[in-house]
Formats: sequence, C-alpha cells, structure tokens
Amino acid sequence: MSNDNVTKDRHKYVGGSDMPNILGYNLKYDTSVFKWAKIKAGIIPNEFKGNEYTKYGQLMEPTIRDYINAIQGLNFKEDTIIDEDRRFRSNTDGIDMDAKILLEVKTHNGNLDIEYYTPQVQMYLEMFDIEECLLVGYERPTDFYTGTDYDLENGDEYFDLTFDEARISVDVIKRDKEMWGKICTQVIAFQRGVAALKENPNMSEDEFNTLMYGTYIMSLKNEVNRIETALVDFKVLEEQYKTLKDKIYEIFDAHGIKTFDTGLFKITKVDPTVIEKEVLDEKAIKQQEPTIFDKYKMVKSTNRKGYIIITKKKEAE
Repeated sequence: MSNDNVTKDRHKYVGGSDMPNILGYNLKYDTSVFKWAKIKAGIIPNEFKGNEYTKYGQLMEPTIRDYINAIQGLNFKEDTIIDEDRRFRSNTDGIDMDAKILLEVKTHNGNLDIEYYTPQVQMYLEMFDIEECLLVGYERPTDFYTGTDYDLENGDEYFDLTFDEARISVDVIKRDKEMWGKICTQVIAFQRGVAALKENPNMSEDEFNTLMYGTYIMSLKNEVNRIETALVDFKVLEEQYKTLKDKIYEIFDAHGIKTFDTGLFKITKVDPTVIEKEVLDEKAIKQQEPTIFDKYKMVKSTNRKGYIIITKKKEAE
C-alpha cells in the first residue's frame, strides 16, 4: 500500500494501522493511548515519518503480492473502503473479490507478531465483509538497507529489493465478530476521547483515561500502584533475606554448626542431598528407534487461562 494513500487525511479517520496504538500495544515504543489521541486531535505532531524498515516494507509489498497471486492463483489488488458515519478507513494490501479473501503483507525481522496485527486484520475483514485474510510475512535480510543514515539516505537505490521465496510465511486469519466487537468498543471510546481533547486540549491523562476506560478501571489504578509498590519493597526484602541465609549457611558450614537458637527463631542447617531418578532419554530413542518413538508418542494440549501481567514502568530520565 503506497504511503501517500495510507497517510492521506489520516487525522480524519481511524484506520487499521491505528489499532496497535488504540489498544495499547505500542506502549513498548513509548506511544501511550493518550499520546496517540493527542496526535490524532492535532495537539502534538506525529514525529514519526517512517524509517528504513517501513520504507522497505512499502517497496517489497508489490513483489510479495505478485508472488502470492502467482502461487495461489489469486488476483489480489489494493483497495480502500471508508465508513464516513463511523469515520473508519481501511487500506488493504489486497482483495480478491471473486475468491472473497484479503491480503495483508508485513515485513519483519524473523519474528512475525501475529497477535499484534490481528486487530488491524479484523477491522479490514469487518469493513470489507470478508471472512478470511492471508497474513503474509516476509523476513527482512540483515543487509536490506545499504545507507548509513535514513534521514539523509532514503532513496530506493539504498535498498536491496532481491526477493527470496524462502523468506515467505503465510498465516490465515479468520473473521472473529466477537473480537471485533470488543475492539470496536475501544475504538469508539478512543474517538470520544479525541473529540473531548479537541474541546479541551489541556485535559489530563487521567481525565482522558476515564473517558476511554470508565471510572471502574481508573479506580483500580491507585490500588494496583499501592500493591505493586509493596511487592517491589517485598522483593527487595526477599533478596536481602536470601543473601542473609546464604551467609549464615557459609558460617554454619565453616564452623560445623547444625542448629542455633536465637531466642525468637531456630536456625537449622540442611545439608545438600542428591536424588537420583530414572528417566527415558527421549532424544536418543527418537534418533535410534524412530519407529517405536512414533508409535508411542502422544500429543497433549493444555488450556491456559488468560491472565494479567503488571510491570514496573521505567523511571523518566
């Protein structure tokens, strides 16, 4: 998809490329939802103008699309659809109207993050009313860019556009209306927040987040901060406790002390033990007796419950 088509009137609409920012996926790149809302509201400029990675993706996209068309027997063509009522816009890398399938192309460093791009794809599937999309990844070679400073050297001639089909991966993403419903709820809340920011450019992040997520989520913020701060202190104390026990062990071991009574606590030294356990060498069996290994191997699946991860933010420099 040409960069001009993607960025044209971008501030007026919410597009697929906005999804990671709206859903908070780009916090790891220091782009909060609030920061992105201020950019969309025109309060602060979007300083990111592209880099060698995004330019390479744009240059390689037509070649990758042609390759997929050839090997899959499809006829993908770029297309754009706009929902003026909801102010949504989707620029797809390819749609085959006869086959009823979409194409999304991503170049990557060897680890295509499917979860990261799925919301974008779900938006396209919804807007084009299509049931599946080919998410095609292309692993960038390490020497794809021959320049030294992209700001100064960003012409096409600085990119190695040699195509290698071995670098292609194809994943099929199915339309998930339930997932899109949840995504759409966040998008609409984001749009409300952007509208409110235009009315009140001095709105605080807490005020914006209350509009975006509701008062219940915001009420949890102080509780999370309190408990996580206590846990940080506990982890420091726990590390000190471990260091103290290691020091006591060394002293007990050096002086042949087995137990000591402090008056409040009893300290006991537990000597090292070795436990032997018979196990099967699966690697050796697989190599030496592959028929037996294949006969008795079994696949077990585990359903892992969803969970929350809370991490400490880096201190501002």
